Amino acid sequence: MSVVAVLSASSVLTGCSSTDSASSASVCGSPGVDDHQINLGVISPVSGPASGMFDAVRAGVDARLGAANAVGGVHGRKIVYRWRDDQGAPQSNVAAARDLVEQQRAFGLIELSVAASGSTDYLTHQGIPVTGTAYGQDRTNVVTADTQGRFVHEQGGRRAVILQPALSPAVANSAASYARSLTAAGVRMLDTITYTAGVDDPAVIGHRIAASGADTVVGVLAPKDLITVVDAIRGGGYSLKVVLSATGYDHELLRTFGSRMAGISVPVFYRPFELGGRGVQAYVDAMRRYAPQITEPQQDTAVAAYISTDLFLRGLQLAGACPTRGGFVAALSTVNSYDADGLISPMSLRAAAGQVTTCYSFVQANPAGDGFVVVEPNLCGQNLA
Repeated sequence: MSVVAVLSASSVLTGCSSTDSASSASVCGSPGVDDHQINLGVISPVSGPASGMFDAVRAGVDARLGAANAVGGVHGRKIVYRWRDDQGAPQSNVAAARDLVEQQRAFGLIELSVAASGSTDYLTHQGIPVTGTAYGQDRTNVVTADTQGRFVHEQGGRRAVILQPALSPAVANSAASYARSLTAAGVRMLDTITYTAGVDDPAVIGHRIAASGADTVVGVLAPKDLITVVDAIRGGGYSLKVVLSATGYDHELLRTFGSRMAGISVPVFYRPFELGGRGVQAYVDAMRRYAPQITEPQQDTAVAAYISTDLFLRGLQLAGACPTRGGFVAALSTVNSYDADGLISPMSLRAAAGQVTTCYSFVQANPAGDGFVVVEPNLCGQNLA
C-alpha cells in the first residue's frame, strides 16, 4: 500500500456525510464554502471485496473534524462532510467523486480507497483538492517502494506467496505493487492466490501454499481472512518465516483472534502506538471523544483517515479566511515539514505529486496474541519507478 501525502496538485479525497444539506456558495465564491461551514467529501469502500479493510475510516475522519470543530473549526467555519461508498471499484469511485463535486458541491475530497485513481483524471481536470491514502492504484504503472520487500528479506523470507481477494482489480494492482517490492528486495515471487471467505476452502489454499515451498505469505485482503488461511497452514504442520498483512494493526483483532494472530506483521507509515508521544495521545483522545462508536481506537485505517483529514485541515488553514481550491493547493505545496503533529516523520509537501512514502514502521503480534511489538521502528527503502 502506498501512502500519498498529496495525490495531485488539484485533487482531494471524499467521504461520508455529517450534515444534511450541501453548503451554498459564500461571499468568497468557492463551492462548498459558506459563511458558517465548509463542506467536504469522503470516499471509501463500504461494500465490495475490499470493504473489510476500511471499516474504521469514518471514525478517523470524525475524530479529527470533531477535535477541530470543538475549537471553532477553521477560520471560524465548521467543517462537515458527505460520505460516498465507491465499492472499491474505479467506475464507482469516479461516480462518487462526480456526485460529491457536482451535486453536493464539496470544496474538496478526502479519499481512502483501493480505487482512488479511478477519479484522478476527473478531479485533476476540475481542479479539486484531494488528500488521502491510496491503497493500491488502478493503473499498470503502480508506484511503490521496496521497503516491505526489504523487511521480508531481513526477517529471513526468500520465497513468497501473495493472497488477495477475487474480483477486485484495484486490490490486484495493490498486490502487484507488493510483488514488485518483494522482487526488488531479492525475495522470489512464487504465486499470487485468490481467497474468498465462504467460497474457497482455507485448507486447500493452505496446502497449495505449503506445496509451493513458500516461506512467506503476504496478505492483501481482510486480516480475518489472512488469519483463517494462516491457521490452515499452521494446522497442517507447515511453518512460515514471515507473515505480512497489508492492514491489521488493530487491537480489536487481537481481542477477537488472540494467539491466532501471533507472528503476523503489519507495516505502518505513522508512529506506532507502543512508542507513545504527543501525536499518538492527541489521536487517541480525539477518537475516544468524537468517535465513540469505535471501542478500540488503535486501528490502522482510522489513523490513516485521521492523518488525511488533518492534512486537509492544514491546507484550509493556510488557504486563509476566504479559501479557494487553487489557493488551497498552492498553500499546501509550500509546506516543507509536515508531521501531523507528531504522528508521522516530517515530510516535505513540496515534492512531486503522488510521491510514495518509503519509510515504515513494522509491528508484529506477540506470541500470546495480546499485544503488538515494534520489530522495526523506521525502515526506509527506495522508490521503484
